[in-house]
Amino acid sequence: MTLQPLVILYVVIVFSFIVTSVFMFKPKGDERVHIIFFWLAVALSVLVTFINATALAPDMRDKIIAAWAGLLFSAVGIIVRMIAGKTNSIANVLVMVSTVYGVAGYFILN
Repeated sequence: MTLQPLVILYVVIVFSFIVTSVFMFKPKGDERVHIIFFWLAVALSVLVTFINATALAPDMRDKIIAAWAGLLFSAVGIIVRMIAGKTNSIANVLVMVSTVYGVAGYFILN
């Protein structure tokens, strides 16, 4: 059994996600570190969603829409972060949920 390249990419993304999540919730850290890792988590969720949605066949419109819908969590997380103006656990969790949704969706939808 050989590993497919997308599965290897997802393993790398999950590892990056774990590291990013740890630093997003690191207590009493520099606010700049929290901001950097928050936006890195957003980028990871967009990357996972993009890979997930484009890996599907064009005739699977429902599944493609379901894949792109995962970005709604990140969008709400960004809005919450902007309204709060500082590190916000709810925003961090929403972005994390978006990434988990994308990774789980790849294995469920494909």
